[in-house]
Amino acid sequence: MEFKRSTPGKLGISPKAVTAFLNAVNDKELGLHSFMLIRHGEVAAEGWWKPYSPDYVHMLFSLSKSFTSTAVGFACQEGLLSIDEKVVSFFKDELPANPCENMMNMTVRNLLTMGTGHSKEPNALNGEKWAYNFLTSYVDKTPGSIFTYNTPATYMLSRIVQKVTGEKVFDYLKPRLFDVLGIKNIWWEESPEGANTGGFGLNLHTEDIAKFGQFLLNKGNVDGKQILNSEWIGLATSKQISNGDPNEDSDWSQGYGFQFWRCKRDGVYRGDGAFGQYCIVMPKQDAVLAVTSGSNDIGQILNEAWTHLLPAMGEPTEDDGLDEMNDVIQSLSIPLPEGSKSVNIENAEYNLAVNPLGLKTLKVTRDQTSAKLTITYCQENAYQKNEEIPFGFGEWIENGEGFGHTFAACVQQEDGSIRFKFILADTPFIREVTLLQNGDFAEITLRQNVGFQPVDLYLIGKKAL
Repeated sequence: MEFKRSTPGKLGISPKAVTAFLNAVNDKELGLHSFMLIRHGEVAAEGWWKPYSPDYVHMLFSLSKSFTSTAVGFACQEGLLSIDEKVVSFFKDELPANPCENMMNMTVRNLLTMGTGHSKEPNALNGEKWAYNFLTSYVDKTPGSIFTYNTPATYMLSRIVQKVTGEKVFDYLKPRLFDVLGIKNIWWEESPEGANTGGFGLNLHTEDIAKFGQFLLNKGNVDGKQILNSEWIGLATSKQISNGDPNEDSDWSQGYGFQFWRCKRDGVYRGDGAFGQYCIVMPKQDAVLAVTSGSNDIGQILNEAWTHLLPAMGEPTEDDGLDEMNDVIQSLSIPLPEGSKSVNIENAEYNLAVNPLGLKTLKVTRDQTSAKLTITYCQENAYQKNEEIPFGFGEWIENGEGFGHTFAACVQQEDGSIRFKFILADTPFIREVTLLQNGDFAEITLRQNVGFQPVDLYLIGKKAL
């Protein structure tokens, strides 16, 4: 699958609406990193907040779940699996002696709909035996009776697909979905059991997300060939279980399908990942919106799409405002740290006070063109040392690859402190370290834009001997 590039007006969208959407998400600091808007199978508009770019994959978090669901669909289509089979039937060799009755009655369908019967998500994804942890969890409600968001349930789907196909979900999907859509150079995390993590861990480019959305919009048809039956996609993306009051003004209470969320706008559904990773499908508008973000207000991203983009879709129109839209897209960027490019740093290494992140030392050095930070930290009872991160003086320096792929810049602030800012380019995470050197001591502040636990830490460091 390859997208043709067009203009919004030719595809029935006013460029002014796209500009309004971009201005709104910027003004409200919603933390977008990229967007692609597809209509009638063509790209109407696209942009990346520099230094993010089309070349980099992005962590999808729970948007991965929608791909695991699709793997289940292929397995069902090939007669390898039925969604009404009992979960325990696939794990006879791993089943505990006396699983609870509700666990014995749980089906693949219940896993798909987050209707396992758990009233609280089980703490299963730890240690070496994730499946066993899930199978030994207590299921207090009848399966199918309640919705509880449940990432371990999606992991169990990954394990089941691997059981019936003999392949990890990633490998199984490669010839059936990824290769067909032209999705390349991607990867998926694995569990200690050697299975893809299922509920998270897939890393794709923004255009890959858009291709997946178009595949869904076309009900499994790619370039005239039906690769997954439309009935499955219809089931997967329609409401299968209630997840709240549909009368609420919330995109998280409109019903849940097979690892897809229904939206509060008529007919719209989405795959959804933490911090604003979205594959939004709008069947009535024949449109797809792919978004990657590092946002603390992911609901507002959807609201801005409903306000500006959705109602702007109609018949082809003049491209009034196209130049302005393109100018805005070209200007999209993550702000550099503010301060002086003339950075005065004393080369030093500091031992850090005890802290919840397990950071042990921070070393700062500089040369004529950059400064470098090296942080030593304690992880799983072993000392690890980060790669040195080089920071440009008032400009981004690119370094490393994968999780170590960074864009980093530093400046000097009026109080004499050095502000280091670095983007983990394949993730939503942007981190800042502020260092104020004072003789044998240093004051150090660490912050991160988003996270499952807040990162806002103040430390005192003492020079190492």
